[in-house]
Amino acid sequence: MQAICRSWVAAIVLTSALMLGNPGFGEDKEVDSPEADKVAEIVESLGLAAQLAAYGRGELNDATGLRDFTSAEALVAAGGLTLRAYKETAGQVKKPTAEILEDGKAVVDDEEKSTLEDDAEELFEEARSLATDKTAIEMKIKQAKLITSRGAVGGPQVINRTVKTGKTHNLKIGFEPNSRATVSMRGTGKTQFEVVGEKGKVLWHSMGTFGVYQWHTGKKGVRDITIRVINKGGPPVAYTVITN
Repeated sequence: MQAICRSWVAAIVLTSALMLGNPGFGEDKEVDSPEADKVAEIVESLGLAAQLAAYGRGELNDATGLRDFTSAEALVAAGGLTLRAYKETAGQVKKPTAEILEDGKAVVDDEEKSTLEDDAEELFEEARSLATDKTAIEMKIKQAKLITSRGAVGGPQVINRTVKTGKTHNLKIGFEPNSRATVSMRGTGKTQFEVVGEKGKVLWHSMGTFGVYQWHTGKKGVRDITIRVINKGGPPVAYTVITN
């Protein structure tokens, strides 16, 4: 079973690399800002952490063909990636600039705030609850917590909201021209995420509990996009959208 776990984690990492290579609008690329690149890498790693967490919880069992399978080790790996992101941003995130609308009205920011360090600790606790070998998992968590940062950079934007049953949230976000843009999305339940570009064109979509999308904005001014978070009929879903 451990061999299966390792092979599927490797497959998820490869899939993530392929997803993150998906181009968006903006073919005329120039040299990106090193700062923007660093923050984009952090957002990408958080997207991979969301994928590993989904795998560890068994949320990808239909895709993998496994039954009743969970992986405490994958949750530890997700926690390690999240903790590294916390350290690399020195625990700081940018104030969100997104306009968030539901039925044409602004969504009130009444969500409880948590840090990436809090998120990492929750993943480690989840791993402990799943593990059969408590000593071994504690060793892995200890190793994950020894991860050092590669230098603090400007933090990403982190947006937390809850979308009610049958509702859609539209997050309108502006990105600077000629820059690398990355968006990571995750929810506590099955959710449809969409990235919508100019003239309402859907650039990317995902059905599940997570998603990552990356593109280059091109030279022609600030590029506004809309991220749609759609709850078609399930229970309320708390979600997090992270952008560079």
